[in-house]
Amino acid sequence: MEKSNISRVRREARAARAALKPAHVADAQLDHLERMIRSLVLAGNQKAFACLDHAYWKRRLAALGDESDLVSTQRARVLRLFDLLAQDHAAGPDKAAA
Repeated sequence: MEKSNISRVRREARAARAALKPAHVADAQLDHLERMIRSLVLAGNQKAFACLDHAYWKRRLAALGDESDLVSTQRARVLRLFDLLAQDHAAGPDKAAA
């Protein structure tokens, strides 16, 4: 019984990985997200990004991770971008004055 459960779990894991987009496809999206998030963080005028707020970019990053079979370096880039958004959000609207 235990062996059949292990086999089932392995089959399900393989099927889940097969449904994901390959890592090389995610590179272009990740490059775009990096450029845009860095622009958001460096922009002194937050109104320019009013409709594309931190929550939007977090959803985009999460979707990329959920839909793609990312390699470790890509996962690290995604985590760095999440950290960058969190730091920028914590700095608040007064960061431009600093």
